[in-house]
Amino acid sequence: MKLIDFDDKFNRKLAKYIEKHAGERTEEEWENYIAEAYGKFGDTYLGEIGKTPRQYFAEMSDSALVETLKEYLLQDISVPDILCEELESRGVFPELLALLNETDEELVHYALNIIGSDPRAFGRYIAMLADDAYDGHIKDSLADLLKARADDAADGVMPLVGTESEPYALEILSKVQKRDDRVYNALLNAFKGADDADAPLYAGYLASYGDERALPSLLAAIEREDVGFVLFQELKFAIEALGGEYEKERDFSNDPAYKKIMAAGGGTDIFGGKKSS
Repeated sequence: MKLIDFDDKFNRKLAKYIEKHAGERTEEEWENYIAEAYGKFGDTYLGEIGKTPRQYFAEMSDSALVETLKEYLLQDISVPDILCEELESRGVFPELLALLNETDEELVHYALNIIGSDPRAFGRYIAMLADDAYDGHIKDSLADLLKARADDAADGVMPLVGTESEPYALEILSKVQKRDDRVYNALLNAFKGADDADAPLYAGYLASYGDERALPSLLAAIEREDVGFVLFQELKFAIEALGGEYEKERDFSNDPAYKKIMAAGGGTDIFGGKKSS
């Protein structure tokens, strides 16, 4: 397939313009101008194709658009934003969803960015989270997209609790807005079963979910004599986020993390006390 390198055409025109008008704008003004100019370029008539770049892609079928995207990546030619915008404007369709089955990581990332948090893709997203074939970068992207509509994703994500994909599941479930005992219990059990390395993260998830029933467990954890400074901070934040209070002062002067933080930051400790010199 012979492709048109629209970005190269734009960049050549832009380079000539910048050379002619150098010094007339600040760096921020140039950034704004370039973004605006690219938008106008999409609607600029190009004699060699007899239409504008936007029209060029708009006239393609769904399947042709997807194949064109794949060819741009295969031939290592810059993918025009105009192509991606046209794909986004059409919503989710079978050929686009099929890209999620591809093995090329870059192509999958493009598909995720175009599809976004559309619930019609959630079944596939959740299956990908559970699939060892996908790396952490893709799974992080999947979790972010599912978190954006966590209430819609919750039922599909729940079966991942207790599996190797549980860390992603808990991250997503912590963003659920509706009250659901399944979600609450999954988050609470993860917190109770966590070691000191993971407990701060899971305390944060309980804070994010916002169910005050977690307060007794958080208060019990913060009262531990051996609680470390980092975990203490997260527990105190979670307790306050859920409407509780914890004002008891604790001595962390021998805690390695505390000493490192205070040495680097000066300032105040967690209770607002001045750092000793």
